[in-house]
Amino acid sequence: MADRERFRPFTGDTEKKIRLKNAPLALVLCQIRWPEFQHLRGDLGETAQAFGSVLDEYPVISNLHEVAYTITPEGVTQQPGEKIFQWHSIDGVWHISLSRRFVTLYCTTYTSFPDFLERLESVLEAVETQVKVPLVERVGVRYVNQVTDSRLVENLGEYVRPEVLGYSGLAGVSDYVRLASSANQARYVVDDAALQVRSGIVPAGETVDPAVSPAQVPSWVLDLDASSERVAPFDASSVLSTAGRLSDFAYDFFKQVSTEGFLKEFGDAE
Repeated sequence: MADRERFRPFTGDTEKKIRLKNAPLALVLCQIRWPEFQHLRGDLGETAQAFGSVLDEYPVISNLHEVAYTITPEGVTQQPGEKIFQWHSIDGVWHISLSRRFVTLYCTTYTSFPDFLERLESVLEAVETQVKVPLVERVGVRYVNQVTDSRLVENLGEYVRPEVLGYSGLAGVSDYVRLASSANQARYVVDDAALQVRSGIVPAGETVDPAVSPAQVPSWVLDLDASSERVAPFDASSVLSTAGRLSDFAYDFFKQVSTEGFLKEFGDAE
């Protein structure tokens, strides 16, 4: 019962969350996906231009293509996939991506969830007025925590519970053997929502996501990806509410696995 009391997802109380002064968040992201619609087939250029025209805080633009892989008897071939339109803030912290099937808002320097929600609301309003999506089929909220301080990485047991450490929690077998990389994964489900948890040691120069710049030293990553896959009419307020619930899910898990040492190290600002 004690463990059950510690982990109660969907508290819905975002204002009372503990805010860390120096939270090791390398990426915070929200993505909304929808089915394929006839009016978005073909060239998305005009729709993307109208969408971007109402996003004054993101004046820097860029485009990229997803990569599609085809497996044939001759081997694996690579072909350009869907075109993705992107907008960025001047300081390079905030980013928006739009394709025929999704819109994504993410940042690499995080301040607070209310600030994130305010920006997300503006993005959703642009989707509603310019992209005109009638349905959503998935809402996802993701937090990527990355600890780069070698003092902490070498003593992770003082900062997080052993359940998320996996091989990272094992002491070295000798003075000259060290753990170069590791990967642990779990999935939790509550009602219509799921939480994908990934953690482990990431070698120097590597990254868990293209949006996260590789650290030049070995790091430990805790990647929390909460999502709800439910087809529903597009409604900005409903999507915002779902994003809040998913954030609570990820936050409650984070609170369950972090220790007082973690809160002290990164500055409990409450």
